[in-house]
Amino acid sequence: MRVLEIFDSLQGEGVWAGTPMTFVRFSGCNAHELGLGCVAWCDTDYSWDADSGRDMSSVKVAATLPLSGLPRVCLTGGEPLLQGEEFADLVTLLQDAGRLVHVETNGTLDLPGGARPDWVTVSPKPPAYAVSPGLGGVLHEIKVVVDETFRADAVEELARAHPTAVVSIQPEWSRFDQTAAVAVSAVMAHPDWRLSLQVHKVLGIS
Repeated sequence: MRVLEIFDSLQGEGVWAGTPMTFVRFSGCNAHELGLGCVAWCDTDYSWDADSGRDMSSVKVAATLPLSGLPRVCLTGGEPLLQGEEFADLVTLLQDAGRLVHVETNGTLDLPGGARPDWVTVSPKPPAYAVSPGLGGVLHEIKVVVDETFRADAVEELARAHPTAVVSIQPEWSRFDQTAAVAVSAVMAHPDWRLSLQVHKVLGIS
């Protein structure tokens, strides 16, 4: 696996915002090759290069976690599911060690190797807002970023397809004044949805 960084911080987005977690950020992303709209505003573009970071085994990653021993570990990227079978091995290792495993993915790939993380956040990207059928029944949160192409009808369709998932609507940070108003309007029109703000950016932390 290619690991870019491992660090402790607060989860800044979605349902678990404000919760202390250990983050494992993997290198590599498939957004460019798939033509996803997030490449215009992605705030972790330093993770796109699949050759960046360190080559580490799942055992090594598990052994390298900070000594804080936080109960929750978030596997993110880039696109973490590109790591394949070793990703599944890492999920199992962490869970066997008593950790709760969160995953953040763009939803274009299935969970490898039968992995079953404790919390799966899928962030579908424009223009198609597609979610792999293989993620049906295993995702817990749908987090959609509001940009100039945001379509509430696409989110409505996702919510119908995944009725047990929490829907989080998040303003795109670089144009917050414009996107926040759209996000608030969308949530007010859909009371089952919730607003997600990037708390870590407000606080100025990683």
